[in-house]
Amino acid sequence: MKLFFLTICFIAGAAVSAQDDVTLHIGDKVPDIKYSKWIKGEPVKKLKGDKLYVLEFWATWCGPCKAAMPKLTQLQKKYEGDITVIGVGVWEKVKKDEPYESSLPMVTKYVEGNTANMGYAVIADNNDQYMSNKWLKAAGHAGIPATFIVKDKKIIWMGHPILLDSTIGVIKSGNYHMEEYKLTFEKKQEESRKMIAGMRAAQKPVQEALDAKDYKRAFELMEKAKVDAPILKISMDNMKFTTLLKYVSHEEAKAFAKEWAKDFKSATQYVLSAVAAEEGLPKDIYLWAVANFETLNSSNNNPMSLHLIASVYAKGGEFKKAIEYEQKAIDGAKAALKEGKMVGSIMDYTVTEYEEALAGYKKAGLVAVKSE
Repeated sequence: MKLFFLTICFIAGAAVSAQDDVTLHIGDKVPDIKYSKWIKGEPVKKLKGDKLYVLEFWATWCGPCKAAMPKLTQLQKKYEGDITVIGVGVWEKVKKDEPYESSLPMVTKYVEGNTANMGYAVIADNNDQYMSNKWLKAAGHAGIPATFIVKDKKIIWMGHPILLDSTIGVIKSGNYHMEEYKLTFEKKQEESRKMIAGMRAAQKPVQEALDAKDYKRAFELMEKAKVDAPILKISMDNMKFTTLLKYVSHEEAKAFAKEWAKDFKSATQYVLSAVAAEEGLPKDIYLWAVANFETLNSSNNNPMSLHLIASVYAKGGEFKKAIEYEQKAIDGAKAALKEGKMVGSIMDYTVTEYEEALAGYKKAGLVAVKSE
C-alpha cells in the first residue's frame, strides 16, 4: 500500500526545492523545449535573443495554476510582441502502467474548453516527462505553478506567477539585477530544502508502518510527525481517517472524524472526499459523511461541492437527494459560467458532465423505486 502525502507546498503552489542535486540555476543556458503536443498558439521553433519567454508550468488539477491563467492572458496581451507566454502542462495523473501521454486528450479538452482564460500558447509534456525532469526537477521545484523567464537563451528569473507583472516591468525598464535576485531565490530554496527534508524524515517511518500494516504503530508515528513537522498536521489527520476507514474500522473512523471536526471545520470536506473516493462502503457510511458535511456547511453553494454531495448521496442510495443536489450543481455551474466566476474550474463541458450525472441518478432512482 502506498499513500501519498499532501503538503502545504503543493497546495499553495509554492516553488520549493525537492532535491539536493539542483542542476539548473538562474543564469544558466535553457534546456531544450520538448513536448508531446503544441496544443495552442504558434509553435516556437527558435528562441529569439531579443524577446522574453515566460514558461508557466501548470496542471489541470492545480487550483493556484488555474487562478493564474487570467493574469497570464492579460500579460500576453499587454506585452504582445515583446513576450511569449507558454503554458507547460506537467504532472498529470495517469493510470498505473499507462504512458504519460495518455493524459493528452484530457489536457487538450481542458485547454480547448478554457480558451478565454488561456490566451497564450500551451504545450503538454511528453512520455519522457522531459519538461518536468529537465526544467522543474532540475531547478529544484516540487510545486506548481512555477514560472521561468528566459532571455538570450538563459534563465533570468524563476518564481511564482503572481510576481510576473512587476518582474517583467522591472526587466523591461533595465533595472533588473539578476545576480542579486538569484541570491535571494537560492536562499529561499535552501530554506525550503530543509523544510522538506524535515517533512520527509517525519513521513518515512509512517509510510513504513503502513506498508507493514502495523496500523497502531502508524497512528503513533502520525502523532509524532505532527509534532516534529506541524505543517503535516492536516495530511496526517486525513491519512489517519482514510486508514481507519479502509483498513481498520468504520466506527473508529467516524469517532475520529467527530473529534477532528471539533477544531478543524474543513475536516468534514476531507472526510466527504475520502468517503466519496471509495466504492463498496456500506450505504450508511456514505449518508453519515454527507450528513456531517451538510450540518457544518449548510451555506455551501460551490457547484463542485454540490456535485460531490450528489455523488455521495447516490452511493448511499438516496437518489432523490442526489437529483436535488446535482440540479443545484448544474444551476450553479451555469451561473458561474455566465458571471465569469470559478475561472478554469467550471467549463462548458463541466455542465454537460453534471447533466449526464443527473440523468444517471434519475434513471437509477426509477430502478430503485420499481424494485421496492
